[in-house]
Amino acid sequence: MRIQSSSRSPQTERVQFNKQPADIRDRYDWTLSYLEQEYPVIDPDSSEYDEELMFEVYRRLKALVKTGLPPARALEIAASGVLRPYSH
Repeated sequence: MRIQSSSRSPQTERVQFNKQPADIRDRYDWTLSYLEQEYPVIDPDSSEYDEELMFEVYRRLKALVKTGLPPARALEIAASGVLRPYSH
């Protein structure tokens, strides 16, 4: 599973952008790509992928978005909180 914006395929978990501008979705998608490179444990295409860690990032991401944070920033905060020990 990959954490994608609502502009992606239905097989992925989605963060709802509630008709936000494309640049917000693009920023989120760019942030996700960067984080998947930085932390292969959340990249489903990596041999290091850990679904439990990815779900924890997703759970925190959703909670942060509900507080009003922009999705890309929420993803950065969620990932850094969960994945710091896995940094290269």
